[in-house]
Amino acid sequence: MTLLLTVIAFVFIVGLCIGSFLNVVILRSLEGESIVSPPSKCPSCGHALKWYHNIPLFSYIFLRGKCAFCKEHISLQYPIIELLTGILFCLIFIAGGISVNTLVMMIVVSLLIVIAGTDLKGKVVFDVHTLSLVGVCLIYSVYATANILYLAHVRPEYITLNKDTIIFLPVVSSILGCLAGIVIMEILARFGSIVKKGTRMFEVGDTYIAAGLGALFGWQMIVPVILLSIVVQVVLFLPIFIRDLFLRKETKTLVALLSFIAYAIIFFALEQTGIITVDKLIVYIPAVLVLALLGIYSCVRIITNLKENPSSGTCMPFGPAMVAAAFLTFILTAFI
Repeated sequence: MTLLLTVIAFVFIVGLCIGSFLNVVILRSLEGESIVSPPSKCPSCGHALKWYHNIPLFSYIFLRGKCAFCKEHISLQYPIIELLTGILFCLIFIAGGISVNTLVMMIVVSLLIVIAGTDLKGKVVFDVHTLSLVGVCLIYSVYATANILYLAHVRPEYITLNKDTIIFLPVVSSILGCLAGIVIMEILARFGSIVKKGTRMFEVGDTYIAAGLGALFGWQMIVPVILLSIVVQVVLFLPIFIRDLFLRKETKTLVALLSFIAYAIIFFALEQTGIITVDKLIVYIPAVLVLALLGIYSCVRIITNLKENPSSGTCMPFGPAMVAAAFLTFILTAFI
């Protein structure tokens, strides 16, 4: 037990160090600088930092969140990403132990953190990060498939390969998942053209992220992951959006959205209590139709509002929601 805790502590420290490097990748990618040079410096005063100013997490605590030279506040991004990386690395190690799978998942998580970081901070997703995610997942799927084929050859009594099981091989599942992610996101992205011709609901970078998640989780899981991403986005976005609608006195959109939320809560409450069930089609079908119509009208009003008010501050990037959904999916599948 002591040895296990020691190893986990070591993994956590490694995660903190990797998180510190990911901060550099995020910030320098946005600034168009090399991740190798120049040496680390304070973004406020430009003074080069000493090595002991760059100790992950601990330097932020000891410096009380301020630059050692100009005393300007250091962004919370630094300790948050370092701590998040350390925690996720520990969870990955606990779930997978010492294995190739653990190493690959650590690389994948690092790429996802960078993608979410640049999207949140600069509302931009770089192809080099998303395509690296796709590449790492596809290469690993080839490795995993090779292991399965080898095991099927030496121990055929444990694994049977036929036309019905081929589709579940990691490399096939990964490729199909990648393609499915692209198709689904492009369909959703072009939904915006219903409201305003030539517009997209999501940027191309989000499609690349979906391709990476499809390659990671396979065709079986890409739809649930995207749906979970939408839920995460709504949870984070809705309070800000409602407040903004109220301040700008967008009555029609506000009433439509609140009506849909209220009706949805009532509908699902009645469904859980058994008052509205599939067996009672005379009641159930009209109730579902009303829910669908309110939902569609609310979506149209929201999209119209976002396109008419691009500078309202309510347009939140979708990439971080997809990354959060990927982390949640990993935790749910690994520990529950």
